[in-house]
Amino acid sequence: MAQGRMRAGSGQAVAWAAALVALAAAGCGDGRERGGGANGAAGPAPVAGGTLVVGIKADPDSLNPYLARQSESLLIASRVLPRLWREVLPGDAEPAGLKPELVAGEPRFEDGGKTVRLELRGDAAWSDGAPVTCEDVRFTWQAQVDPALGWRAASIKRHIASIECADARTVVARFDRAYPGMLVDLNDLHILPRSLATLPRDGWRQVDWAVQLPAAGPYRIERAAAGQEVVLARNPSYRGEAGLPRLDRIVFRVVPDTTARLTQLLAGDLDLVDGVPATNAALRAAGTGIALVTRPGWGYTYLGWMDLDPAAYRAYRAGREAACRAAKQENCPDEAAAVARLAAERPHPLFGDRRVRQAMTMAIDRPALVDTLLAGQGEVPASPILAPLPEHDASLAAAPRDPARARALLAEAGFADRDGDGTLDRNGRPFAFELAVQAGNAQRRDAAVLVQRDLAALGIAVTIRPVEDSAFFATLGARGADAWIGRWSVPGRVDMVELLHGEACGTGGLNFGAWSEPEADRLALAAREESDPDRRAALWRAWERIFVAEQPYSLLFREARLTAVRDRVRGAESLLANDPLNGVEGWWLAP
Repeated sequence: MAQGRMRAGSGQAVAWAAALVALAAAGCGDGRERGGGANGAAGPAPVAGGTLVVGIKADPDSLNPYLARQSESLLIASRVLPRLWREVLPGDAEPAGLKPELVAGEPRFEDGGKTVRLELRGDAAWSDGAPVTCEDVRFTWQAQVDPALGWRAASIKRHIASIECADARTVVARFDRAYPGMLVDLNDLHILPRSLATLPRDGWRQVDWAVQLPAAGPYRIERAAAGQEVVLARNPSYRGEAGLPRLDRIVFRVVPDTTARLTQLLAGDLDLVDGVPATNAALRAAGTGIALVTRPGWGYTYLGWMDLDPAAYRAYRAGREAACRAAKQENCPDEAAAVARLAAERPHPLFGDRRVRQAMTMAIDRPALVDTLLAGQGEVPASPILAPLPEHDASLAAAPRDPARARALLAEAGFADRDGDGTLDRNGRPFAFELAVQAGNAQRRDAAVLVQRDLAALGIAVTIRPVEDSAFFATLGARGADAWIGRWSVPGRVDMVELLHGEACGTGGLNFGAWSEPEADRLALAAREESDPDRRAALWRAWERIFVAEQPYSLLFREARLTAVRDRVRGAESLLANDPLNGVEGWWLAP
């Protein structure tokens, strides 16, 4: 669906089309810069063949996107599995909106806007020879909402009542109501082949997806070596533009350390590295044979605070596992409501107090982080809802650095240096905690050192705890960190229920700090149900005000996204802020 061209079959469709137009207008300007290099330069005609080597920071936690949490998994999935549309965010190289992949033509809205009828392309096929049909779309939806699978984002499908197949190419999606985000919710995520129906979904985590997953994208999975690399090979069944894909293979090589990735890039062992630190002057130097592509930053790096007493959680978990054993229940997830309730009853001895969280934010010199770590190419956002999304309240400003106010808040919360050892304490407990960071992320390690310095000035002892990238999310899910530095990418659809709501406190949820504030939870649920764009934006802005007051995260910075590409790679100007390999099927390697 070209942005702004939706068929006006209902008032809701018109409203959603208008929202996409507004989103594109808010992000006008392509936001691009390029360093030296020849990626986009005129030159010889494209040639087929060769292997593109991409450096990634972590081993994909699953090659099935519905079991994955890491961005590396989705980066690979987008080369292998099809989507109905791909999403372009504001301010990028293309106009914002949904662009067709499997869908042919424009959606039709029926039944007062509650039913969406889509026609699929007739030429798409899986690598096992089966055509891609409506039955694959229906099977994917059934998997997405199946509790046995437990997809963490299943709630976004809550309004889809059924998916029916009028014929092999006609998808009929029936919703329980009409609302502006219907197509976005229908689109998330990748389409799976119906042949997987023979594999029980409660056992999908034990499946070797490198062997079992057919492809319908430009590439198929050739092999995967845990902790080393994932190799994709050209999919002979791909039915895209003639002559595509050009590359024979894409190798995703796991190099956890940022400096090591850049060293290998400069040495010619890697062809592309995404998320390059803006401070790396070596890549900007002439003669390196590398081009830097800059895109708008659609993500934020944050300092997360644990709202739940870890001792209380450990006791809850022990009881939960005992109950599961007694019931002979192998799958023993945390229950979201129980964890959220426990956080309210047994808050963290330090960060369960919002005054403490506010003090942490005010004590950290976040503009200095932007200057030091990003070479000034970033900003400190006020909330996780980023501008220019229409749900963001532009009048909100990030809290300024104010150590004096931070000290006053800590004193109000009962912290003082009572024994004169230079560290604050309360009720006999010193204000000391561990800050978890991904061991292979140099930027976050550096950020942790600066945070440690700023908090030490207030009498707070911070121990930096590096955690291997492969174990980082498991550590957070087990409530194994008092605080952590992480990063979230921001989609065009605002939905804080997935990150900061009581419903996301359980196993598989992403509310690692277990922050659950009743009014914020109410607003988030109301906003995701609201069909009127203006009322929806007002609800999210009210949620933002609570976030700013509560500070469950201290947002550190939002940075521009830099991707470094070797000169031999041609066509890479098609990459997007939310997909550094967008259009890779058309890329080629210069001799």
